[in-house]
Amino acid sequence: MNFADAVGRTPEIAECLKNGLQALKRQDRNQIRYNASRDLKGSVDIDTCLRERYPTGSRWDYVFGYKDRIYYMEIHPAGSTGEVKRIVAKLEWLKQWRRCSAKSLEDLESQSTYHWISTGKTLSSLKRGKYRQMLAQNGIRGPDAVLNADTVP
Repeated sequence: MNFADAVGRTPEIAECLKNGLQALKRQDRNQIRYNASRDLKGSVDIDTCLRERYPTGSRWDYVFGYKDRIYYMEIHPAGSTGEVKRIVAKLEWLKQWRRCSAKSLEDLESQSTYHWISTGKTLSSLKRGKYRQMLAQNGIRGPDAVLNADTVP
């Protein structure tokens, strides 16, 4: 199963699948780098798509497919250490939602990566030490200014 099929099998977001990166706001699209637009498999604005259904949830922002990978991307300020807990909480919400409502996407976990893309200045302490370790332990990459999809291992 590929990314588009998995989204199509997820009733809560199936109608939100857009071609390429069209589901992302223009300024957020500019924070993604990739070499081959033909390899983009589609995108979903998870936050907007699920806002009505989960109004108090800590919803993750986006997911998109590129080549054979799935990239979950959170666009969020990185100006204070308190943001780390918010990002981890958002990832926990995403994974719980996926287990309960998006089993097809859950089945593609081995192809998935999670990225925190920072808005504004990034506090330098978030890129090292215990905060970086906390993010890494939860499988979150970043905070980074851009996501270069072709360099993600």
